[in-house]
Amino acid sequence: MHYQRHRFLRMASDNSSTPRPLTFALPTPTPTYTTHAVPLSLLNTVLDAAFTKALSPESYPGGLPALLAAHRFADAVPLGAHWSHKYLLDIDGMAYSARFMAFLASDSVPIKATVYEEFWESWIEPWLHYIPLSSTYDEIYNIYAYFSGPPRAVLEYLNASVPQGEGEDKYAAWRPRDGDRRLRRIARAGKQWKRSVGRPVDMEVYVYRLALEWARICADDRDAMGFVL
Repeated sequence: MHYQRHRFLRMASDNSSTPRPLTFALPTPTPTYTTHAVPLSLLNTVLDAAFTKALSPESYPGGLPALLAAHRFADAVPLGAHWSHKYLLDIDGMAYSARFMAFLASDSVPIKATVYEEFWESWIEPWLHYIPLSSTYDEIYNIYAYFSGPPRAVLEYLNASVPQGEGEDKYAAWRPRDGDRRLRRIARAGKQWKRSVGRPVDMEVYVYRLALEWARICADDRDAMGFVL
């Protein structure tokens, strides 16, 4: 079973000690990056992803028991509740994801992975309006570390020294100083794009132009229907 969300959720549900490379900045005045091999179980402490129901589990290899064993399941969460998080992950299902426009309208930063071509993709800029993610999902942990620093579980595992702070804030120095500022800039740019370019009327205009072109292609006198200045 190689649907996009199944693949991601199997990775996010992995509690093994399988090592993954994590690159993050050291808490130094001049940014200096280091890479360490970290157990996947510790990297997954920053991911909150789950299926909410099993649809047609008999079609999954091994049936429902195998599906439950390989994927996390949890209660459904209203779409609006997602907007309380800094990052919103958008991944294809059995077809393209229809959540992306709603995610752009939020104050969160969408991280989008897709294998589909969509009509608006030439109108929007990755890293300006949203964060792109490859279909392997391998860089998801490094994206998090770049903007928010390494997960606390990783710092504890590496026995990282704490330059300053105590208690709950003792790892604050490991968080990039401008990480949240960069995330807010992407979130605001994406929200403005949605308000000005990703409106319902823009979608209607695209569909209307598509219908006109389809009619021209299907017409016997298609040459006479071409646009001429």
